[in-house]
Amino acid sequence: MTNCLNCETSYKGNFCPECGQKSTVEKITFSFLVNDFVSRFMDIDKGMLFNLQYLTTSPKKTVFDYIHGKRKNVFNPVSYALIATSLNLIIISLFEMHWVDTSKFENFEGELYSNSYEAGKFIGTYIKFFWLLNIVFLSLFSRLFFKTFSFLEHITINCFIVGHATLLGILSYTILRFPVVFDPVVFVYIILLSFMIFQKKGERFETIIASTFSVFFSYLLFYIIPFIIVFLTK
Repeated sequence: MTNCLNCETSYKGNFCPECGQKSTVEKITFSFLVNDFVSRFMDIDKGMLFNLQYLTTSPKKTVFDYIHGKRKNVFNPVSYALIATSLNLIIISLFEMHWVDTSKFENFEGELYSNSYEAGKFIGTYIKFFWLLNIVFLSLFSRLFFKTFSFLEHITINCFIVGHATLLGILSYTILRFPVVFDPVVFVYIILLSFMIFQKKGERFETIIASTFSVFFSYLLFYIIPFIIVFLTK
């Protein structure tokens, strides 16, 4: 009998029946750390590459399997979105560009122009760091248009959607040079993923309209928030 090093369950065999911990433990080396990282994030059977492959080829099945409890092989949706966003920020930082030219506002006077100028600076400089907030906004509207799931389940679904679309945005950025928050390819792909996941037989038109509205309003709210912040702090 072996006592599990993780949960202290007594068992026979190579893996603990309670938590799945291996009976043998490898010594921590640089090679072990690298291999462990790669296996956890790039395993085609249960890592980032699994999500990347199946969210591309079978997004509805992958998401619905996860929602309904079939989660062993699917990479955690929150982690997926976080990693995708982090990779996106790294790529953008390597090719930093200024997307909002606020200098043209400097010669105008008045509170409206002043607030617009400050909001423009805020959006151009910081909005890329708040991209994950769009998951919350998107979930508010997808829950409104698609009432099949709870709000937290919509958060889960949209973590998959936004994370996957963000990875496409990284590829798109290398060609179009649009940051993910302004990338029309990402915008359209989020609509497409929403449609593919929420579509029902005989309701294709209704689903594409609802998907478009939910994504459009989420983006609208995402862009409006900085202006509200500026006006409230004045």
